[in-house]
Amino acid sequence: MKHNIHAAAIWAKPWCELPESGGVVEISDGCITDIRATSPSGDLLLIPGLVNAHDHGRGVRPLAVGAADAPLESWLWDLYRTPSTDPYLTSLVAFGQMALSGITTVVHNHLPMEQHLEDEAKSVVQAAQDIGLRIAFTVPVFNCNLAGYDNGAAVKANLSSEVWCAVERALHRPPLAEQIEYLKIVSDAIEAPGVVTQLGPVGPQWISQAGWEAIGEVAQRGCRIHVHLLETHRQREWLDNNFAEGAASFFKKFGMLNERLTIAHGVFLKPDELVEFADAGATLVLNTSSNLRLSSGIIDGVRLARSGIRLGLGLDGMALDDDSDLLRETRLTAVLLGQQSNSLSRKAVLRAVFSDGRVAYDGKAARGIESGAEADIVSLSLSVIAPDRVDDDLATISSLAFGRWNKSAVRDVWVDGRCVVRDGSLVNVDLKYAEKELYSRMRTFRPAPTWIAKARHAFEQRQVS
Repeated sequence: MKHNIHAAAIWAKPWCELPESGGVVEISDGCITDIRATSPSGDLLLIPGLVNAHDHGRGVRPLAVGAADAPLESWLWDLYRTPSTDPYLTSLVAFGQMALSGITTVVHNHLPMEQHLEDEAKSVVQAAQDIGLRIAFTVPVFNCNLAGYDNGAAVKANLSSEVWCAVERALHRPPLAEQIEYLKIVSDAIEAPGVVTQLGPVGPQWISQAGWEAIGEVAQRGCRIHVHLLETHRQREWLDNNFAEGAASFFKKFGMLNERLTIAHGVFLKPDELVEFADAGATLVLNTSSNLRLSSGIIDGVRLARSGIRLGLGLDGMALDDDSDLLRETRLTAVLLGQQSNSLSRKAVLRAVFSDGRVAYDGKAARGIESGAEADIVSLSLSVIAPDRVDDDLATISSLAFGRWNKSAVRDVWVDGRCVVRDGSLVNVDLKYAEKELYSRMRTFRPAPTWIAKARHAFEQRQVS
């Protein structure tokens, strides 16, 4: 079925060109079949769909359960305050909020709840499909150092045996081989158009040597790998102490240093490591708001620019205002990483969020708004972004759009040619009702167990590194 989108302007490829005035985009069978020049019509600026290349589907925000922003290693303890909620409803709220900010594709790094992982995966994917998003489900794998990078020795020494037993029960994970087996189980369970499955070893410090060898075997069979890497200075210290050859060599050792590797965060990557990852074709996903909120710092924009590494952008479930606003995140990243001469350019950040971040999903960069491309399109209201503009010069419009855009300007969102947001509201889901139901259920859960505060205090007292 064909339909047309009329626009005041079309910014087909924001990373390499200016908008064009007016135009009609013709969509058929999920693809863009034609783009015709016309006189400007209406109020809408069309841009490509945004890619959230690293997220955790946080329908329940950490702040809401008492997990205040803090350095990552301390903050992770407070995540256990999050009550177990229905994975479908939690994901529905998270993905609904993403869609309203123009996100069309999300790489979801799943955080296990209390249900069977296969069932959780089905619920998460169903929520994405009901919203209308394209999703990569990343199967989590981790088996050590969950109570500190010394495998919990210092925390254990500072706790009573009763409290330590409670910590161990909460941190218990299935054998790593069983976790890896879930990759095929989940993949078979959720196979569908617009859904892909990846393996998500959570980070070098959280997986044993034998575990990495097993993961490497899976990776060498062609599986995409998505991993957190060097988010904090403590993780940098751990890697330097345990694998002095460096981050890129670590993944090369296990057969994962290639174009199928996505690394998230990378705040403490060294210049030579960035170059090695770039040369191998890996993708680095930046998570600017999350790194600010969790005191990790800001990655060096000059190093990024010099390395030439492929980039994506991710919200990590930790947008600066807890609002899943990837448009604002794009501006923030460009400002913070582009402050110095020869640092990351605005165009590089736009390429990350509109095109190259898609590689983290299925290995293919998005093409933007062009004939033959997937019909992933977002319309923004120019009257919201730029009511005070003095002219309709295209350079002025692009500067105003980039300098001001946020999710309040999003009017419509199409994914594979299907309209999932119309006039600023979800087409298929009553988000306000879903939010109300989720938050109501959260409040019925018992208070967080006392061991969380005690374990966090023990961790901070001993400064585990």
